[in-house]
Amino acid sequence: MTTRALEDNEIKAIFENVNGTHAKRNETLLIVGIGMALRASELVGLQVSDVYGCEERSNQKAKSYVTIRAETAKFNKERTIRIGDDIQNTIADFMEWKVLSGESVEKGAPIFVSQKGGHLTRIALFQIVKDIFAKAGIDQSPHCLRKTGATLYYIESDYDLIATQQFLGHADPSTTRRYIGLTSEQIVEYAERMSDHLFSAILGNGKFNRIDNMLNFNLTEISTAELIVELQARGVDMSSAISQMQAERKPKAAAVAGGGKVVAFPKRE
Repeated sequence: MTTRALEDNEIKAIFENVNGTHAKRNETLLIVGIGMALRASELVGLQVSDVYGCEERSNQKAKSYVTIRAETAKFNKERTIRIGDDIQNTIADFMEWKVLSGESVEKGAPIFVSQKGGHLTRIALFQIVKDIFAKAGIDQSPHCLRKTGATLYYIESDYDLIATQQFLGHADPSTTRRYIGLTSEQIVEYAERMSDHLFSAILGNGKFNRIDNMLNFNLTEISTAELIVELQARGVDMSSAISQMQAERKPKAAAVAGGGKVVAFPKRE
């Protein structure tokens, strides 16, 4: 099974099937997991000080810039991302719930607490998500939460592959990054707009459709090199694709030479 991003109706379905004793924790877990597009280890490793607090104890609040610490990140690669108001409000609301429930909100305390009082484990996280998916009738790996967040971010960054790689903490294709000339401010700023899509989908009036939006770009606005990089990033075997296009081009060229008519490729509305 290939893990993919969730559609609007699937996002709505999973939140409709969050219930039980740990509903508040699990709902927040899903929102933060998608909204910040975190890996499982990064999600369960979040501490209160990562997403909440300030110098003055009396004026603590959810942070707009969140640093994913090296000890929880893949390859110990620390990164900072910006989150939107909706996700900040979700975190702030969850903190209030933790206080009322008697859970610690000290700096080093885990955000998502297990039944034993420590950090939720990756195994426990996967089981929680799988159970919710099963109730929602979704046959996907829990890793699709990160893919959903990544796709939402990709759309909101105007299909900027490099910004998305930076946001996710993937290996940086430095040559392509220099070619695009992306600034650090742009990289962290795109994430603020992403939560609009997520919360719109949760409420049932979403405008995000994975397939339509992934294809909705103007080919005249990007270079051939950018297009090839993009297709490769989506797992397209470019050697096979080029061979197929060459094979299809021969009959068309013959038709033109013989006075035949070649049908123009329709433009996408």
